[in-house]
Amino acid sequence: MKKLTVLLLLAGLFLLAGCINRVAVGPIQTEVQSVELGDVDSVRVDVQMGVGELNVSGGQANLLDAEFNYNIESWRPEVIYEQRGNIGELQITQPDGEINGIPDDDIHYNWDLIFLNDVPLELDIDLGVGEGNLTLGDLYLQNLVVDTGVGETTIDLTGDVRESYNVRINGGVGKTTVYLPDGVGLRVEASTGIGSLVVNGLARDGDSDGYTNEAYGSADVTLTLDISGGIGEITVQVGR
Repeated sequence: MKKLTVLLLLAGLFLLAGCINRVAVGPIQTEVQSVELGDVDSVRVDVQMGVGELNVSGGQANLLDAEFNYNIESWRPEVIYEQRGNIGELQITQPDGEINGIPDDDIHYNWDLIFLNDVPLELDIDLGVGEGNLTLGDLYLQNLVVDTGVGETTIDLTGDVRESYNVRINGGVGKTTVYLPDGVGLRVEASTGIGSLVVNGLARDGDSDGYTNEAYGSADVTLTLDISGGIGEITVQVGR
């Protein structure tokens, strides 16, 4: 609830600031970065984007191949990778750059992050204002946390699920759509606050706030989702 209040205040401030002045922007810059895995067994990834469009997927040979497009110099993304024993820690963040106004159609800020499929990942994604396209089903996920913000977010978990893992989704203001894989056990626990929740392909688990599929409890692999809604619409769909 605290984060939701902050997001609402930010949205209001953005609208007010847009009536006063515009942010000074420069030419669009494109920066490409690659991060090699190194000698680690698993990686913890922390992605924090305040404003813009975030695209995340799998399929690269490196731990990360990224393309960043931006036209505010102080928002140049920061990528930090450290190895701590047999665990890698990767941070990708948008700096708190100083601006003179508020992002509008003149702001260009886009990240394309493509990760290695075959390394176990604990993935934490924090979105602010904008759009998120998270195609994560082919990644070797061990844990996933997504904080949605103000805007539209798609989380696609369909694909090759290697082992059971937990998913935490904190809804914000806007629309969030979650696609779940077939052929694995599924359980969804949801509390929607004052927002709306639509669940397709799962059955209500008794009188609880949970939803399950027929494979839950007997499948070798299980996805457990904990969804906390804010203001907006959350849709959970089995398959595409």
